[in-house]
Amino acid sequence: MRAFGHFGASAFLLILFSFAAQAVELHEGITYRSGLKLDIHAPDTPGRTSQAGVVRMNLFSFGSPKVPVVIYAHGGGWVKGSRKKVYSLPEWLTQRGYMLVAIDYRKVPQTTIDGQVNDLSAAISWVRSNISRYGGDPSRIVLMGHSAGAHLVAMAAARNVAGDVRGVIPNDVQAYDMVAYAGMRGSLGYPYINAFGSDPNDWVRWSPVTYARRGSGFPPHLFLHSGSNGERRRALTNGYANLLKARGARAAVFDGGRYTHGSIARKLGASGDPATVTIERFLAQVTR
Repeated sequence: MRAFGHFGASAFLLILFSFAAQAVELHEGITYRSGLKLDIHAPDTPGRTSQAGVVRMNLFSFGSPKVPVVIYAHGGGWVKGSRKKVYSLPEWLTQRGYMLVAIDYRKVPQTTIDGQVNDLSAAISWVRSNISRYGGDPSRIVLMGHSAGAHLVAMAAARNVAGDVRGVIPNDVQAYDMVAYAGMRGSLGYPYINAFGSDPNDWVRWSPVTYARRGSGFPPHLFLHSGSNGERRRALTNGYANLLKARGARAAVFDGGRYTHGSIARKLGASGDPATVTIERFLAQVTR
């Protein structure tokens, strides 16, 4: 122990434990295309340079493998929202060994849903090209979104503009088939009418089901739905999941009938939360 004589054994162990402890390291406001930014929430891996320029050192961390990446599209009815609306996702996912990339995208009426899907595609491309510099693995990307963001990640996968991703997690949206939705409801209503308009041709154009019916080779999907709007939400979610299965994709549905539209996102990361456990299992399977 002479090499550590200046510190003492207890002080040396304290240093090791403090270096080994992980927290969330935030890389904030990174521009991925003109006018659009993303935030990277990374496990605070010792040995990497922090935003403050301090190099964290851990004798056991050199050569650590890069971690899987979850790209998250926020909700807001296609017309509002921000990459900051991530609830407890950063703490939860980084503690489980994942990196969270939360993105902004343009809103309707500044753009259309086509433009929003294009923004998401650009963010995915940026992550694939750059995330290794932050400790992320570009070969293990999963898409996740809530509400409008759930629709956008489903659209990106259905239209095959996401590239090779390991999985897709659409959390609680009814917009998989807008023609069927309008038929069940009798009209679109807010916020769908604001985003999809009144032209049925646009309803078809911006429905993931349109592309899934004629495509194949889709990544694994885990769908979650809440109990909001009851049977309609359940039917639309299961209908799209069953279509993907018929096209050869792996698809599962979490029935969150006890959740509201808000709580199925807000409670993620809570100990023992059923939706949380289901997502963790899916992530472990598709990123291993």
